Amino acid sequence: MTGLPESLTVDLGAPELTGEIHGDTLTVTINRPEKRNAVTVDGYHGIKRAAMIVADEPGLQFLVITGTGDVFCAGGDMSGAGNPDRTWDAFTEAYDATPFEVLGKIPKIVVCAVNGIAMGGGLVMTLFADLVVASDKARMRVPDLTRGVYEAFVAARLPQRIGTLRANHLIYGNDWIDAAEAERLGLVGKVVPHDTLAAETQALLDRVRNTGPAARAAVKREMARALPAVDVSGYWSSIGTSEQIEAFSAFLEKRPPRWSVSSDRDAFVQTRRPQWMPPDSGKE
Repeated sequence: MTGLPESLTVDLGAPELTGEIHGDTLTVTINRPEKRNAVTVDGYHGIKRAAMIVADEPGLQFLVITGTGDVFCAGGDMSGAGNPDRTWDAFTEAYDATPFEVLGKIPKIVVCAVNGIAMGGGLVMTLFADLVVASDKARMRVPDLTRGVYEAFVAARLPQRIGTLRANHLIYGNDWIDAAEAERLGLVGKVVPHDTLAAETQALLDRVRNTGPAARAAVKREMARALPAVDVSGYWSSIGTSEQIEAFSAFLEKRPPRWSVSSDRDAFVQTRRPQWMPPDSGKE
């Protein structure tokens, strides 16, 4: 079998992605500044496609994912499902639309070079990457619960990365953290000056090249055995619920969400209230 050209442009099937092979590395750049580098369904599949190209090709050892401008990736833009020009069948592949688990499963090294804002799916990609280098301009946030979405990928990986209590503060508090705080918590492996991000990422890959490819793959496989499974079906069951629709409507209308309170257990709760509530407290 012939080897790959030293340099090659790869079609990843999504206009917001560019794929470039240089030597042993396939670099995917998310370039959709008008949407803060939000990734469409096609884009997510394009990242999966890039991961499988790297997994298949013996001459490729690294997948690098980065963004343009001051945003790495603001998450997923599922409006791509209604795009008649899309490449992928977003209807039949709905349960397998995201690239996250694939990044963790391929036997090659996945690197996120985080050039700016990373939240939603952008943050999740860093949680499934093997190495994460961040610009000092990077900022991160876990906004999913404010959108009424059960982010199972975050729930499965963030506590393992930084500890349960710290993960709770990020998930429930949905606060922004800067690059220095992300490094302190263990969300990123190294923070570098913004203008040197590409060079520092390549310097890191040069050091990794001193290690044996087969041994690297074995270490990655063994480390993955200790990770919890992701509740993917639960994640998809939270999409399209009344809670999620209300959250998205509130976001678009720039208002606080009006969360509904379940009344499924009203009769049961009513029988228990006398055990703790003063008798006259319910009267006006």
